[in-house]
Amino acid sequence: MMDDRTGVKAAKVCGAFVYTFLLALLLSVLFDFYYDLNDDTMIKDIVSGAYTGQPSGYCIQMLYPLAWCLALFYKAIPTIPWYGLFLCLCQFGVVYLITARLLLRVRRVRAAFMAAAAVAVLAFGVFLREFVVIQYSVTSGICMTGAVFLFLTTPQIDRPAVFFRRNLLPLILVVLSFMIRTEVCIMLFPFLLLAGLAKWCGEGKFFTAVNCRKYLMLIATAVLCMVAVDSLDLVAYRGSEWASFRDFFDARTKLYDFYGLPAYESNQEFYESIGLSRESHALLENYNFALDESIDTWRLEAIVAYQEQLARTAGGENGLHNTFGFVSKNDVRGALWLYRNQMLGDFSAVKSLVLRYVSASWEEPAGRIPVSMAVLGAYLLYFVTGVVMARGKMRGMAILKILGLLAVRSILWMYLCMVDRVLDRVAIPLLMMELVMLLGFWLCDCPQQASNRVPKGGRAAASLLCMAGVIAIFAVNLQNIQYEYSKRAVADERWNAMMDYCRKNGNNYYVIDVYSATSYQNAPYSEKIFTDVDNSYKNFELCGGWAAKSPLAKQKLEQYRFRDVQSALCASGTGGRAKAYFVVHVDKELDWLVQYYEKRGITIELKCIDQIQTSTAERAFDVYELAKK
Repeated sequence: MMDDRTGVKAAKVCGAFVYTFLLALLLSVLFDFYYDLNDDTMIKDIVSGAYTGQPSGYCIQMLYPLAWCLALFYKAIPTIPWYGLFLCLCQFGVVYLITARLLLRVRRVRAAFMAAAAVAVLAFGVFLREFVVIQYSVTSGICMTGAVFLFLTTPQIDRPAVFFRRNLLPLILVVLSFMIRTEVCIMLFPFLLLAGLAKWCGEGKFFTAVNCRKYLMLIATAVLCMVAVDSLDLVAYRGSEWASFRDFFDARTKLYDFYGLPAYESNQEFYESIGLSRESHALLENYNFALDESIDTWRLEAIVAYQEQLARTAGGENGLHNTFGFVSKNDVRGALWLYRNQMLGDFSAVKSLVLRYVSASWEEPAGRIPVSMAVLGAYLLYFVTGVVMARGKMRGMAILKILGLLAVRSILWMYLCMVDRVLDRVAIPLLMMELVMLLGFWLCDCPQQASNRVPKGGRAAASLLCMAGVIAIFAVNLQNIQYEYSKRAVADERWNAMMDYCRKNGNNYYVIDVYSATSYQNAPYSEKIFTDVDNSYKNFELCGGWAAKSPLAKQKLEQYRFRDVQSALCASGTGGRAKAYFVVHVDKELDWLVQYYEKRGITIELKCIDQIQTSTAERAFDVYELAKK
């Protein structure tokens, strides 16, 4: 028979589920859910079968075991948006787990309401955009954030077996994060180690056999699980075609994301030594490298090695720096300056943000400033209650935790500044982790002493101040979403017109200029997750990007009996063969395309045979035929 205590726990767990479900339902009523970038839609297209016609687990970005499972769901019921649904379930699942943990920690009804309100404020106030505009890197960060919070708030337990069982959920979330986006998981791993160290130091005695067994067993299990799923991924991609493509993919990523492409004029001798012409270099510049089969792994790796050599011998003349064997776009001094300017910029931006909001002058979104404001507020809260109001050992531990967190965040931000990769999809998980760790520290160390030492009037004033700050942050984020949605609506109309045009001309094949397929007026071309779901085959392909030259891209070409993109665009389309066309945004200069073919002894004439228009008869894209002269 269930005792009262078990019944209360079950009621709290069910209450957390219902509460999270209602919050998710409210968001679905108020907002449309979007894939953030074309990276997410490409993953969705691969696992759903829209890319090649058959669902595939080889989505390149996620680890194969997870992508394979998603592809299975698409094979079973292709009309359901399984990929977007999975990302949403991960994010809302973390919200549910955090809500349940908070409710299980409190005893009073008023405290339970405050805990539930705090979850809503953080998840759907501070991070509102991240829950309605979904990006898989951020989802990976949310899983890691949930793992750290659950681990920090797990009660201290002496028995290793019970401790391990209580931390199974954080362990699962870490492995899930690793499979969704390995790089984000590894980037956030120092925070997890810091949380483990803080938890270990909170034990009565540090160096005991029991504690070593508890923590080392948990760490070893996490590492073994990640090694296992990574090994399965390596086995899946070990085929000759996929193995060589992964090398190409890694070289392409290093070149574009970290080193940059050297100019042709000042490095002409090098490019001639590797057989890369000026016309092929132009394809690398505008990301349309899928057009040229000679742009292979060897040449990309040669350019990367050349950039590394210049960084080590030319003293940064190529825009790269060598710091203790580490090649980056900024040296330590430059990164420190960027880091300083970024922190000062966040503070100064708060003032301008308030002025913009008060004057209702909203011309552009506030970016990640509201999140930075929330992190600053969390630091202030923990410092006041954990350091100013605390005494003895508790104060010393709080100081060490703050210093440790500042050290970890500074090292990671310095790395991002050195490689010049301070992107929102990278910065938001970092800020999210920092915020949740501070709240986890506060929850474990401070509530009781703050309640005892602060008079009722002071508590009321502090609550009102926090409420005002939260309302301001929520209002700013709401404005952000409204602004972004208005921009996305315009971009969506153009992108949907292009996809509709391709569907209506299903017998043809369309190759899209990469920069024409990324964004319109700074709003990325993407798709809604749950609206107008269509996982049917897409008879178009980007002329570059991270899936270009993959076995899947070759399979897509073979379906039309094309050997490669270059010959496909010049094919006549006679004899029952499909005809390939080149799609670009309106009035784009295509001299580079003509020059590329001339370099290969092929004289072409560009004929604009059609124009893709929106519902308002606005020209969005031009469709070109490449006719041989």
